[in-house]
Amino acid sequence: MSFEKQVSWKRCLALVLVGTWNAEAVSMGTFPHEFLHPSNIFITSMYYVLQLLIVEDLYSRFKLGYRDLFLIGILFGLLEEGILTLTFYIPATEWLKPGYGRIFGVNTVWATFLTFFHAVYTVTLTFLIVDRFFPRNRGPLLNRRAYTLVLAYLLVLYVGNPIHVTFTVMPSQFHFNFKPRIEAALITASLIAALIVTVAKRIRGSLHRPHEPGILELPQPSPSRRILLSDVSILLVTSAAWWLPYMYNYNGFPETVALLYVLSMATLGSASFSWYIKRSGGVNEKRLTAITATLLSFYMPLSVYCYFLSYDYISMLIIAVSFILELELVFKRPVMLSFLSLIGRKTIYTLLKGSKLLKGSKCKADNQALE
Repeated sequence: MSFEKQVSWKRCLALVLVGTWNAEAVSMGTFPHEFLHPSNIFITSMYYVLQLLIVEDLYSRFKLGYRDLFLIGILFGLLEEGILTLTFYIPATEWLKPGYGRIFGVNTVWATFLTFFHAVYTVTLTFLIVDRFFPRNRGPLLNRRAYTLVLAYLLVLYVGNPIHVTFTVMPSQFHFNFKPRIEAALITASLIAALIVTVAKRIRGSLHRPHEPGILELPQPSPSRRILLSDVSILLVTSAAWWLPYMYNYNGFPETVALLYVLSMATLGSASFSWYIKRSGGVNEKRLTAITATLLSFYMPLSVYCYFLSYDYISMLIIAVSFILELELVFKRPVMLSFLSLIGRKTIYTLLKGSKLLKGSKCKADNQALE
């Protein structure tokens, strides 16, 4: 894969690491020790890496904003859960009781929750975190050849993994070996098509927008402490309300109520917060930092608590450390990150030096043998 010039590879690396980790390990979709399994390397991790690189290319190429990223995140969720993993249609899962909120073969409550989870945490929050530390790339990330390779790999995943899920019988994956209903597939395809059209219109509209300086280029009036506290309070209450049905496994909510609840939270909640931000002075760097830290500070400790309840204390510790590392990115205080980077550089230097010494001693031994 080749990248265009004047692209920050460190930013790209941070994006794919943060996005993949937060979407899978922090959500307990893939436990930390499972990341080294070959199937997770070549399917799960590569899927997130390639998808996020495409999002980064669109974000940089067309100077998109966070609202655009949120819409792309919805599309991301529909593609992953509706096509790649087929979790929208699983008849009975370890997360939901059988048939809960099931309409036309779609687990509507789960599908709504998971789609907007990816929009908020996998895509929008990832870019919020990385943007605080690394400046946006100034131009395109992927050229035509890179796009060809990326899309070809994704096509293999989008075709191969659903076939694997549909026809494989695995004792460890009791929700495998099922076939989605045609109506369910058509509903998902229609939603994906609608989102593609919407995102395309947003991208086309960005081409005709007059150039506006980035947030960091503008003189920034410092928001009052009252506004920052208000931002934090609203986000914490909204986050808790959003996760509430999931924490109780939706058992305490009648199905219709649960569906209306998550739909209203996803649509009216996000629209109301966007309206509130606009009416209270708009965004600036300090405010974005507070918003990012709040979302992260709710999501990560929740994951630590869930790993604690699962008695997986090693994973709990790993998530706690990653929480600190991501906060360092948000607040631009790379203390632990700098230490880990130093260790990494020293390790690479030692390995390279050792390989050179080994090669030199081997050549010397060969010369002595010839003599």
